[in-house]
Amino acid sequence: MKLGLIGVPQYHGCDNNGVQYGPQKLRTNNLEKTLKSKGIKVKYIKDIEIEIIDNKDKFKGDKNIKFYESIYNTNIKLADTVYNSLNEEYFPIILGGDHSLGLGSISGASKYFDNIGVVWIDAHGDFNTEVISESKNAHGMPLAFLTGYGKKELVNLYFEGVKVKEENVFHIGGRDIDEKERELLNQTKVNLYDKEVIDKKGFTCIIEEILKKCEEQNINALHISFDIDFMDKYLVPGTGTRVEGGYTVEDSKYILKELIESKLVKSMDFVEFNPLLDEDNKTLDICNELLEYFVEVLIKEI
Repeated sequence: MKLGLIGVPQYHGCDNNGVQYGPQKLRTNNLEKTLKSKGIKVKYIKDIEIEIIDNKDKFKGDKNIKFYESIYNTNIKLADTVYNSLNEEYFPIILGGDHSLGLGSISGASKYFDNIGVVWIDAHGDFNTEVISESKNAHGMPLAFLTGYGKKELVNLYFEGVKVKEENVFHIGGRDIDEKERELLNQTKVNLYDKEVIDKKGFTCIIEEILKKCEEQNINALHISFDIDFMDKYLVPGTGTRVEGGYTVEDSKYILKELIESKLVKSMDFVEFNPLLDEDNKTLDICNELLEYFVEVLIKEI
């Protein structure tokens, strides 16, 4: 098995200092050692270089998107890195950094696979456009851009056109979705498994439904985009947008295992770990546990 680790030390999408230290912290605390011990051929791709922008200039590029130039340029570089990793037959795991990086990682994967599906695991919708966003933070916008909504330059990032069909997006875990964002989501074909749906159906039924739709829609690859705030706020103090009423480590493992065993998963994001907010390495330990579990299951299926 060949694995590519791509670090994206980006905080501009969340405007919250500390999340940029996540990739290095994750790599150097057991992950590298674990991968080597399992005999996995790992390509440690150098971290994507992030531009230095003074805080006072955050709206210089676009009045509706903080740090717009950095968001755009970082995602272009990331998209190309992911695409090249797939071309070289390395499975890309993208370590964040904030969730704005999903625009770049999925754009790169979308160029490689002709009918990609996305499983977006997150407490938030991430489906704001720059116009309706309340915070103007880009980490709340990538899914909208990927499906063709919002700023044209970001919709057409890396290559022109929609990166993932609305009906090929499976959003799991939403419990803090902005009013206008939900209105927009309700106008789309996005498969939204929010807290209300999860409470009603349960994860087993939801995963079965997702895999059935993948077959019906001829999806030939899945990209998992995992935001650690999917889990309950009391489990993961080391993230910037914690929400109560979330899910457990075991829930997360179950979802990852069932998706990987479909043999459709070809790339993954792991985002929003902020070491500066962590308490006694509680979040770091959970992140390491999940990443190691993901790789262990992946080894068995590839």
